Amino acid sequence: MTLADNFGVLLPTRGVLVYADSGGPRVEQTWQMAETAERAGYDSVWVGDSVTSKPRLEPLTAMAAIAARTNRVKIGTAVLLNALRHPVHLAHAAATIDNISGGRTILGLGAGRGNNQMFIDEHAAVGVPIAERAPRMEESIRAMRVLWTGEPVSSDGEFYPLDNVQLEPRPVQPSIPLWISSNWVRRGLARVAEQGDAWITNVPSPELFTRCWERIEQQAGEMGRDPSEIGRCLYISVNLKDDDASAVAEGDGFMRAYYSIPYDVVSKQLLCVFGPPQGCIDAIKAYQDSGADYFIVRFASPDQMGQLARFTEEVLPHVS
Repeated sequence: MTLADNFGVLLPTRGVLVYADSGGPRVEQTWQMAETAERAGYDSVWVGDSVTSKPRLEPLTAMAAIAARTNRVKIGTAVLLNALRHPVHLAHAAATIDNISGGRTILGLGAGRGNNQMFIDEHAAVGVPIAERAPRMEESIRAMRVLWTGEPVSSDGEFYPLDNVQLEPRPVQPSIPLWISSNWVRRGLARVAEQGDAWITNVPSPELFTRCWERIEQQAGEMGRDPSEIGRCLYISVNLKDDDASAVAEGDGFMRAYYSIPYDVVSKQLLCVFGPPQGCIDAIKAYQDSGADYFIVRFASPDQMGQLARFTEEVLPHVS
């Protein structure tokens, strides 16, 4: 066991585009960070997703490359918008990555947001009406799980009818773990309770984390499912500097480049901890006390490797 057994690192698959110079994105930074995280003892590395709304390296392709360059770390998506992809294609790609990695794949899945024109346009670009994203996501999850059995699959699904479809290769794992994301959203939390192997959230307070989990527990119980079987993962954005002002300034620049909105708006929607290491330690401990048992850390900085080194040295020993 290492200090980082319950921690994963988000890789800069968007950052390599956001901070690219005239020579194009330095994609090798993604592989280098994955290899460094593995050597440092982290349990997992993760890639984000979007097709057109927030340009980045395509996640499944990147996962395959990471799988070929690492030996131990789990490789996940945080999170993949699976409604943008046909489940037969997605199940095939994920099973292939699981074989390349020797059984280290996790799919973190989310429905995404429908409150911005860029997300509406993104769904339209791949032929998916954004109003259908939630039911498509849920039907896709059911389809992938049966496709991974290797048995012929037939279904009369509303969006993805299947007629005697048999998919190879099967994953190395009995089934690829599906971690479902949701904040304080009724349908999203119900989806976690019904379909999630784990829950991913980035709610901005431990109190809201507890409220969400209580809803998941209640709904899982009503479905006859043991909620203790569902992991609880917090996605946290971090910028470590010795003074708050410089951390917030750099973090604000990152958020504006990443989301085109400022930090003070983003921080009301998702958990951001910018400043000296002790603040990060205190925040993680507060969520641990509220039941979080896994953490995905994103570094809100152009200096990804420096932030990773500092988090490893100054935060991990106090929260593991």
